[in-house]
Amino acid sequence: MSKIVNHSERRIEIADACLRVVSRAGLSGATTREIAKEAGVSHGVIAHYFNGKNDILRAALQRSYQQLAARIDTNLSGLSGTQALRRAVYDALPIDQEDKIGEQIELAFWAYALGNAELAEERWRSYSEWRRALELLIRSAQAQEHISEPEPSLVAETIICTLDGLGAQVALYPDRITAERMYAIMDATLAGFGFVTNVNT
Repeated sequence: MSKIVNHSERRIEIADACLRVVSRAGLSGATTREIAKEAGVSHGVIAHYFNGKNDILRAALQRSYQQLAARIDTNLSGLSGTQALRRAVYDALPIDQEDKIGEQIELAFWAYALGNAELAEERWRSYSEWRRALELLIRSAQAQEHISEPEPSLVAETIICTLDGLGAQVALYPDRITAERMYAIMDATLAGFGFVTNVNT
């Protein structure tokens, strides 16, 4: 009796393999054959699930954001207002070694997206989802703190730009900025918008 293959799970396995290859070999080294080898499948299996390297990269980028969103959702349980906003922002910071590798992968995707419209569009889609999620948290925090300005979209974009800047620094200089410094930078950013409630890291 042949083994039943879950197609969604197989795509996830291949996307995860792609992320591992990119983390150690960069995007130039993430060939479909190398990804297949990492996933423990044949090149033909890769071709069955994806229409080339760009399709795999889009799936890997989606997977990366899904993992971050799942972690944030879990950690927001029982929190609301400013505490929930700060927790989400803290969780998006590249604190541990896995996060730092993730930032290096992210930076590689940015560079690759400069000449790849499909990947750039996927990056924008993920960015837009993250911004909308932050806006909901910001509205709740503003209501708690009795703040009416600025617009949540402006606050969200400021937070994202700050996170992206810190992520780029960590990707390039992983030992030059501490977790405490990153927390302090984000606390200062949030405080500038009137969010002052503390929460343990």
